[in-house]
This record gives sequence, C-alpha cells and structure tokens, in this order.
Amino acid sequence: MYAEVFDSQSVAAVRQQASVAQKIVLLSHMNADGDACGSILGCTLMLDSATKAQSVTPILPNGCPKTFEWLPASDRILSGEQQREHCEALIEEAELIVCLDFNVPSRIDFLQEALVKSKAFKVLIDHHHNPAKDCFDIVFSDPSISSTCELMLWLAIELWGRQHLNAEVARCLYTGLRTDTGGFAFSCNQPSCFDAAALLVSYNIHPAEIHNRIVNTFTYNRMMFYGFAISKRLEVFPAQRVALFTFSLEDQLQYGVTGEDMEGLVNYTLMMQEIEVGALVREEPNRTKVSLRSKYDVDVNIMAQKLGGGGHTKAAGATSQMSLTEIVAAVKQLLGVANQEPNKNYTVA
Repeated sequence: MYAEVFDSQSVAAVRQQASVAQKIVLLSHMNADGDACGSILGCTLMLDSATKAQSVTPILPNGCPKTFEWLPASDRILSGEQQREHCEALIEEAELIVCLDFNVPSRIDFLQEALVKSKAFKVLIDHHHNPAKDCFDIVFSDPSISSTCELMLWLAIELWGRQHLNAEVARCLYTGLRTDTGGFAFSCNQPSCFDAAALLVSYNIHPAEIHNRIVNTFTYNRMMFYGFAISKRLEVFPAQRVALFTFSLEDQLQYGVTGEDMEGLVNYTLMMQEIEVGALVREEPNRTKVSLRSKYDVDVNIMAQKLGGGGHTKAAGATSQMSLTEIVAAVKQLLGVANQEPNKNYTVA
C-alpha cells in the first residue's frame, strides 16, 4: 500500500467539489503516452460512477494516440487540435478541472491559456518534478512514485474507497503503470508500485494481453524505420557512455512514421552495456523535440531543464524552437560529447 499519507483536508475538498460539480473536464499533456491516457480515462470512468455530474469530458491536446485507442472509453477523448473552440468552451464552462500527468500548464500547449483563465476548481494529480502549485487549487504530486496512474489509484481509494474500481478502470490504470515503468524496468523502487500492480491485476485485466497491445504493434514501415534508425542514425560515444539518435523531417517522411511511431526508440540506446545516457532528437514542423533517458545515477531531468523542458530523473524531454542542427549541438554539449567523434565501429555500415 502507498506509504504517503494524503492530506485529509485536500482529499475532503476534492471529494466535495466532485460531488457538486455538474461539468467536469479532465486534461493531460500533448503527445499523450500510456500514463496520460490511462490516468485520464481511469479517472473519467471513476468520476462517471462516483459523481452525479451532467458531463465528464476528457481532453487531450492532440487526441488519443492510436496505440491506446483500445482502452475503455478512449472514444470519449476530445482532440484539442480537431475541436479547439469546443474544447476551450468546455474548459471555460467547467466547474471542476482535473489535470493529470503534467506539472505546468505549458505541457498542454495551446490549451494552457484556456486552463489558466478558467474559474473552475483545479486539481493536479502528477508525479513530475516542480509542479506549478500556484496554478491549481489542490495539488497531489509525488515524483518518487512510479506513475500518475499509480497515484490516481491510491487517491481514488482515499476519495471513495474501492467501490468505483472495476476491470475497465483497472485496465486503464495498469496500462499507465506498465508503460511509465518500462514494463517494471525503472521508476519502480517503491513497493507500492507492485502493490498497485497486484491490486489492478486482481480485477482480471489480462496483463499479457495489455502487454501485447502496447508492445507488439509495429507496422512494416515502423519496423523498417527502426532498422534504418539503428544502422544509419545512431551515434555512439562509448568513452562518454552516451548514444544519440537524430532524425530529420525527411527521414520520417521517407518511412511514413510519426512521433508516435518513435515512442520507445530512445530506450534502445540503453540496451547497450556501455551506455548510461541516451538521447533522441527529432525535427518537427517549426520545432524540434528531445527525449532523454538514463540508467544508474544520471539525472536527465536536470539536462532537460537546461533545454527548457523537464520530466523525471531517468526519463525527461524538451521541445525547442531551435533548428535541428542547433538543438543537436546543444544536446551534445549537455552530454559532454560536443567535440567528440562517434565510434564508427558501433555503426552498422
């Protein structure tokens, strides 16, 4: 069981707000991952059951990724990009807004202005460092916990007991728990992580099936792109224990892949025995994105903050307006390989 004691006054305040709110909106971050999708949908389903609200609406800035469209109630997620005016109106009209898996309003991109302006009671449930507490009425945050889905589980039990947990909710929350720990490979030092997994599995959610839906989903193009990535776009600096992927827009268009298709590719850098820090830099229209991963004691969150981003100790990232060439140079500087040549022996010809 989660050892952290939730503040009883905060729990009571959220319970009260949820009991009277007629219009509830849930928000999570741009380019939603398993933890974002799992927590927003799990919370949506529990609010459906636990409250008498007229509407409970989950919103993601650029919608639900195809990878997670199999999750219960995923068809209820509104896309801020596709329905921007409608989503902004819902945020403005909401009486209660639950923000999940992001620490600052900028993580929801173009929807942040609507969130900041809204007069709704705002609750943050998150596990990233440095939450913007002044932007929310109540904050439940713990960077040491495995995932927002795990935090949501323990908070839900504090709010309502276990009566609103069921197989659908459990599938959502387990998905986030499993993805944010890399299949229980990192961010799982607390026993509460495995307590949560055991509790969720007890709802007969078929974890092997969930694993297959998350992992075994490659298209032929995506598989070919990964081969190209490893053979042609991977730089390895064994002396510095660093590896780096770099992708231009042209690379992505050549194989017809998107940012969603590259989810998890950065983790391949850490599969090499010598490597302790891995990075992936990719170009997008009008911006660039950086993903950072580490093992052992390297804190990539600090590196990401220097690029204007953030995240966790072993998994962080940033979005930049710099060009691909400029951001690659900045990343290499942070990684200590700015003046180093990659070891060609580690590159497949």
